[in-house]
Amino acid sequence: MPDTLDRYPSEAAIVGVDVGGTKTHLRAIVDGDIVDRVVPSDLWRAGAIFDDVQNFDRLAQLVTDTVGTSPAVTVVGAHGIDSTRQRHQATALLDERMPGVVAVVNDAVLLAPAMRLEAAVCVIAGTGSAVVGFDVDGEPVTADGYGWLIADDASAPGISRRAAVALLRAVDRQGAAAMTDPLAARFLTAFDALDHVDLALRFQADASEASWGGFAPEVFAAAAAGSTIAHEVVAASALHLADAVRAVRGRGARGTDVIAAGGVITAQPLLADLLRAELRERDGALRFHVLDEPPVAGALALALAHADTLDAPSPRKVLS
Repeated sequence: MPDTLDRYPSEAAIVGVDVGGTKTHLRAIVDGDIVDRVVPSDLWRAGAIFDDVQNFDRLAQLVTDTVGTSPAVTVVGAHGIDSTRQRHQATALLDERMPGVVAVVNDAVLLAPAMRLEAAVCVIAGTGSAVVGFDVDGEPVTADGYGWLIADDASAPGISRRAAVALLRAVDRQGAAAMTDPLAARFLTAFDALDHVDLALRFQADASEASWGGFAPEVFAAAAAGSTIAHEVVAASALHLADAVRAVRGRGARGTDVIAAGGVITAQPLLADLLRAELRERDGALRFHVLDEPPVAGALALALAHADTLDAPSPRKVLS
């Protein structure tokens, strides 16, 4: 890292930002040192990133407050930048508010450079879930990622939703015997429910990304405790992700490396192991990796690559 830092004058701040569903991670090179900062995303973002144009004012302010100087290059990888149109729109909005070179990309773009890979299909399973690859022109090829209520089946809320449905269907088939599964007791306790009928009502009444997502660790804990239902739910989530990988590769996504990231899959080896097995069964040439660097490392790597293309740290240019 010292050789990298020495390439840039002390007044040039090179900034990478990873905007996730719950937290925003900034990493910058300032005065030859690494500055690292993590804040809740709702500190600056109201709703989704395009819901309030002042989100971009607050993001720009967050960056400049963090680095304490004018950034020469800023690369932001953000959840919710899902098309070329959105990428150009977000880049233009942030560029109007910040000095230097600015680029906004989908947060999945950060994974390959974070892992020092040229091209990869990126599997996200966390607050949301989606699979993102990139075609020969560098355009995103995506599957899922449509939101926790109707899709994102391998996200934290999606896994909880699938588990609730699976438990209720088990009761339909087996009657009260299904409620002896270890998953049932965890559901009843978490939602303060009296029985499966009460659970169905309370689970839906408490429908939110935070509530349903917060229960997901209990599904994995139940699987570890021997729950057949919970294990089948996790296996179905792995199958869903593997099918999405196949879908984006079939539509032109490049690379035989698959990178898994997001709080669910990085924290739960069972999901990662089942996905690895599903991918191996479909295509033995695929190489599966679980992200072992924070995505912001990829944002900073992209910012450094952009800085290397400039004659000086000060030119103002919008990167597409």
